[in-house]
Amino acid sequence: MIIQISVACIAVAFIVLVVFLAATLQSVRASLKQVNETLAHVDMKLDTITAETVKLMQRTEHIAGDVEGKLKSLDALFLSVGQVGESVHQITTSVKQVSATVSNSVRAAGEKASRERNRTSEMLEWASLGLHLWRKWQSRKQSGAARPKQPYERIESDV
Repeated sequence: MIIQISVACIAVAFIVLVVFLAATLQSVRASLKQVNETLAHVDMKLDTITAETVKLMQRTEHIAGDVEGKLKSLDALFLSVGQVGESVHQITTSVKQVSATVSNSVRAAGEKASRERNRTSEMLEWASLGLHLWRKWQSRKQSGAARPKQPYERIESDV
């Protein structure tokens, strides 16, 4: 009898195990079905993303080529701008040299004019002094003609 009860317990345990195993397998089946659907959806999205990525890479390659061509055409512009910069530098240097030369010439002319002015001023002072002396000499000459000439008088001093 114990064997029969044991066999019955084993049979019941086996049935419970089979029921739980069936439930687990159904859950796994549902999960796998959902994973399958998700993978199919991801596969579709991946195909779309791959196509868009290829288009984007083609556009990027086209844009990079276009930019490279435009940069090459700008090389001549930048070369010209560099040459213009050098020309402006040379012009600026020339203008500085001319300016310095003109400044030195004006300064020298100013100094020469100042020296000439001083010389002219001195000459006018000498001429004025000469005229003053000439007038004084003329007035003494006229006043001397009115007086009779006397010999030099001797001045005696109390020594």
